[in-house]
Amino acid sequence: MVIECLHSESPEVLTVDFNPWQLANRPTLSVAFFDELGVAVGKGDLGSNNRRRAVLAKIRRWARRLQGGRDLVRGTRLLVAFVVVLGATALGTAWIHSRVITIALASMLLLFGLVAAVSRFANAVVTLLEAGTEVGSRSMSEVKAEIAEDLRALRAPILVVLDDLDRLTPQETLEALQLIKANGDFPNLIYLILCERAVVENHIANALCVKGRDYLEKIVQVPFDVPMIDAARVHQVLFQRIDSLLNSEAISSRFSQKRWANVFLSGLRSYFATLRDVNRFISTLAFQFSSLSSEGEFEVNPVDLIVLEVIRMNEPEVYRAFQSSKDLLTADRRPDRPLAEVAAKAVALIIEMGSQNRRDEIRELMKHLFPTIEWALGGTLYAPEFGEQWYRDLRVCSKKVFDRYFRLTVSDEELSQAAIQKLLRARGDRANLRSQLEDLHSRGLLSAAIEELRSNQKSIEPEQIGAFLTAIFDVADELSQEKRGMLEVPVHWRVGYLVKNSVEKLSGPGTRMKVLTDAITKTDGLFMVVEFVALIDAPSEEDNAESFLPKDEVALLRGAAIQKIQAAAASGALAQNPRLAVLLSLWRNWGEKEAVTGYVETLTRTAPGVLQLLRSLVVRSVSQGMGDYMGTERFYMRRNDIEALVPVDTLDARVRELPAEGLGNEDQRAVTAFQKAMERRKSGRSDDDPFARD
Repeated sequence: MVIECLHSESPEVLTVDFNPWQLANRPTLSVAFFDELGVAVGKGDLGSNNRRRAVLAKIRRWARRLQGGRDLVRGTRLLVAFVVVLGATALGTAWIHSRVITIALASMLLLFGLVAAVSRFANAVVTLLEAGTEVGSRSMSEVKAEIAEDLRALRAPILVVLDDLDRLTPQETLEALQLIKANGDFPNLIYLILCERAVVENHIANALCVKGRDYLEKIVQVPFDVPMIDAARVHQVLFQRIDSLLNSEAISSRFSQKRWANVFLSGLRSYFATLRDVNRFISTLAFQFSSLSSEGEFEVNPVDLIVLEVIRMNEPEVYRAFQSSKDLLTADRRPDRPLAEVAAKAVALIIEMGSQNRRDEIRELMKHLFPTIEWALGGTLYAPEFGEQWYRDLRVCSKKVFDRYFRLTVSDEELSQAAIQKLLRARGDRANLRSQLEDLHSRGLLSAAIEELRSNQKSIEPEQIGAFLTAIFDVADELSQEKRGMLEVPVHWRVGYLVKNSVEKLSGPGTRMKVLTDAITKTDGLFMVVEFVALIDAPSEEDNAESFLPKDEVALLRGAAIQKIQAAAASGALAQNPRLAVLLSLWRNWGEKEAVTGYVETLTRTAPGVLQLLRSLVVRSVSQGMGDYMGTERFYMRRNDIEALVPVDTLDARVRELPAEGLGNEDQRAVTAFQKAMERRKSGRSDDDPFARD
């Protein structure tokens, strides 16, 4: 601020911005200082260039003279120290006559150190002698007077600004002050020292064992304190800086002014008392914003990110506790006792990790960040249904988004906001949506994409639903082969709910029926279409449940599904479908028993047909013991499933005709499962527990 003011009001004043902290632990502090001073003097009004060069040469010789004297003193101290150590060592080893090799090695090391010390001492002497030779027979005071005469010729003074003295070590601080003290009486030189006064005074006291304030008073002529800035003005600067980071639509659209006001007033404002607090915070926040921005989209909620960054910088222990407490902070419901008491104690422990004078603020900030645990702080208990909205808002309290705030990136196993927005914008375009879903499937993210579409289905427009459903059916068959865990909802149910909830947005007689019929007819998919019809055709477990479609319209959809299966059977696509057995069972249950019998008879006349049917009949299960971290995967076959499609003895005979060698792993697994089913049949065992004696 001082330099800016001088340049605007007195441009003739020269300034030297000298920061000794950048030269800490270097032996050239005085040389660097006079180099900077020489540059400034060279810009001054001293007349001809020759005059400037002459003055600059004198200043450099003066610097070498000071530097040489200092190095001589240091070299002398080092030499004396080594001599003392050498003498003490020699005296000590005199008592140990039997360890000749040890004495010899120690003596060699001491000799090496002594040579190094002598070399440094000699260099300092040479430097001092060279400087003395250059100035001739004049004393230091005479050389200094000559330089002073040259500086007095300047028409404008030079301001030397020394910043960050409070960042130096005590010895470095003392050296910088001695440099000022030795050269403080040069004319037209004014020194401005910027530092935290208490820190510098403490450094002086540690280095010289004197009162630091008294020492400074002998050097500093005009001390003054920077006036305190009003808190409202600090906060105004903070708001302006944050506004500059919210300049994109993707970020600003997720920024809630109401939430920000509540968060700031209840806890954040106490962390911003000075402009340094603001500048330090904005610098790191800008990095966080850039890390979480991709393709014009923002991956987290900006208000939550701001709060977490304040906590990270000022309450690191609390931040680390957040990072390691995902399950606690993102639980979708309050646990039952006594787990609720354990959770409440864990939340209280996190608060106690914060600064003692700011625990009330931390408590309030936790409520805003994690409404999931607000009940543990005496606040509201939110229903699990709020979780969907928190996820759509990309809140840190959402289990799906939590990790992004601490990784500063989106993992390869989840969709970025850019990908999600592309999906949502393509919902009314079948070709575009299908292309994006196929691309995500190639990256193993199709299931995640279906889940994102389900989470955002409330925003789909009625005119988009037809194209949307057709594209979903086009690619959903790929999901039928994905393995799922014991507690995971079956994929055909998830797709079915997505389709059903989307169609329910349509109203008017026959509208739902028409959209679904068009999607079933136009789609290239097969299994998920048929499975969806089976899902809505199944009887409801609730007697008074409202029907999704009238019974006559469901019957028409069932007919469209049968036509889809028949077309696939005629084209050969049905035989290649991995879910062949399920499709045949539905076809049979919907009144086409003879057609199914004839189709299976034809299919099983060939070895590839037999293997295809066997593979589709295999059932996968996962079992897990109490102490297991991973379940055991098993495969088996149920006799009822076989008998519903083909006589067991007929299929058994054709399986026996298969080649004993040359089968792939999947085919061999299917044949083995069939053979075990036959063994259970012969022994009279049930299929209810196919692994009981396997």
